[in-house]
Amino acid sequence: MHDNLKRLLAEGNEHIATTTSKEEELSRNSNQARGRILVIGDVHGCIDELKSLVEKATVDHNGGRQFRAIVLVGDLCSKGPCSAQVIRYVRSQPNWFSVRGNHDDRALMAALGDVECRSKPKYEWVNGLSDEDVAWMSNLPYTLTIPKTMFDNDENTASIDYHDVIIVHAGLDPTIVDIDGQDINTLVTVRDLIVSDKPIAWAKVWQGPQHVIFGHDAKRGLQRERFAFGLDSGCCYGKQLTGIILPEKDFVTVNSIREHYPINKG
Repeated sequence: MHDNLKRLLAEGNEHIATTTSKEEELSRNSNQARGRILVIGDVHGCIDELKSLVEKATVDHNGGRQFRAIVLVGDLCSKGPCSAQVIRYVRSQPNWFSVRGNHDDRALMAALGDVECRSKPKYEWVNGLSDEDVAWMSNLPYTLTIPKTMFDNDENTASIDYHDVIIVHAGLDPTIVDIDGQDINTLVTVRDLIVSDKPIAWAKVWQGPQHVIFGHDAKRGLQRERFAFGLDSGCCYGKQLTGIILPEKDFVTVNSIREHYPINKG
C-alpha cells in the first residue's frame, strides 16, 4: 500500500548495466543525489499535455537535465483520449513513478474482469492494455513518501526547512497519525471533512509535519495550503496540467489542448 521513493530509486539502480564504469556511476549518483523531483497532477489520458509539461519543466526549471525522479499523483487514465498510451508511456520511463488513483483502481478492476466495470463503455480502452501494463498497475502503491533526507544534502537549498513529502491521490485523514492506519477509500476519494457540521477541504485541516501533494479535486483547482498542495487543475476538462518541482516548490503548468471531457459529466 505504501512505498518510499528512495527505496524505489535504489531498486532501479540495481538494474544498471554492469558495463557502466566506476567514474560514470559516481558521476551519475552525485548528480542524482542533488537532483530535483517533478510531481505531476491528474493526467487522465492526456498524453500530449503530459509530454509538454515535462518538456517545459525540464527546459525552464532544470537546465535541460533529466529530473532525478518524476512522480504522478494517480488517475493516469480515463476521461482523456489516450489512457492506455499514458500507462504504457509512464511505466516505460526510467525513474518515473505513480501512486494509485480511484480511476486507476476501477480501470484495473475492468482489466482483471470485474463484470460491473467491464460492462461500461468508458472502460473499453482497457482492451488495449498488455499483461505487463496490468501487472504494473497492480503494483502501484496508494502513497509514496519522499524522505526529507533526499533534499537536505544540497548546500544550494540549505535554508529550506525540510519535511517528508507524501504523494497520495486524494488525501489523508488528519486524525490518523500512522499512515498504515489510513483507509484506502480515504486515500483515493476524500475531498471534504465535516468540521462543525460543515464540509471543508481536508487540506485546510492537515497540519503536517509531512507535506502532502495530491490531486483528485479538479473543481477546487490548484490548492496551496501550508502543509498540502493539490495539483488537479482539470487538464481533461480543457483547463491545465500542473506540476510542482521539489525541493523549491516551484509550480509549472501547461494549457490543455482541448476539452477532452465535460467537467459536469462526472
